[in-house]
Amino acid sequence: MVIPAHNEESVLARCLDALLAGAKPGELEIVVAANGCTDRTVEIARSYSDRVILVEVAEASKHAALNAGDRAASVFPRVYLDADITVSAAAVQSVIDEMQRTGALVGAPRAVIDLDGCSPIVRSFYRVWCETPWFTDNLVGSGIYVLSAAGHARLGSFPAITNDDQYVHDLFASGERATSNAHQFLVRPPRTLAGLVKRRTRTLLGQRELDRRFGQLPGRARRIAMLELLRRRRVSVSDLLVYALIAKMAAFAAARKQQRGDHSWERDETSRAAPAKFGQEELG
Repeated sequence: MVIPAHNEESVLARCLDALLAGAKPGELEIVVAANGCTDRTVEIARSYSDRVILVEVAEASKHAALNAGDRAASVFPRVYLDADITVSAAAVQSVIDEMQRTGALVGAPRAVIDLDGCSPIVRSFYRVWCETPWFTDNLVGSGIYVLSAAGHARLGSFPAITNDDQYVHDLFASGERATSNAHQFLVRPPRTLAGLVKRRTRTLLGQRELDRRFGQLPGRARRIAMLELLRRRRVSVSDLLVYALIAKMAAFAAARKQQRGDHSWERDETSRAAPAKFGQEELG
């Protein structure tokens, strides 16, 4: 398991405790790749002694951390996990079992969106987002994915890009991805409109970067017409209007960043505040 961690003192222990809670001694090889940290992230990782392999990367770079973690890891299948995600060893094993059953090259548990504490606008946006093919068609990414040895061979090393989750998702066609429904993990979206626009702006810039560098990758999620969602009676007109507005706001913000030549990584902090206990989060 490779966990890239940049200033993750508020969530890293929760992530590690969740993994280790149901794991047998020696069952998991956990690598924390601390990159550019100025908080207690390294100290927290060290406190787990021989249960965690700590790799330190001087620069604050997720792709550098992922590659450093890869070099320190020795086994497959290999899990890549964001430090703000909580998931159990049993959930990881269920994904591996599903991948072996189906022959998939990449997989993840089923994602559940935690909308507790989110504003009405954020809730409205995610009601639409959860009906898009990105979410419904064997989702991998959004904080966790598992690669087989063959899947990793296709990936090679992680390129210097903004959105590794989407890159890995798009590298594999739907039939090469697997979702385990036996376990779920919670995705914590931004709680506020400002946080949501910030995250969607980053996602949009990441997608444009992928298009420029790699063209149309085989697993790119298909577009879906808003009228199709209305016909399914899964979302309301007001939800669609909110979704469209957020998309426009993110496009405007992305254009401004590109005009300024701003390549900074903006992280929404509202989704990391006041975490619940693990037992309330990972759903069996």
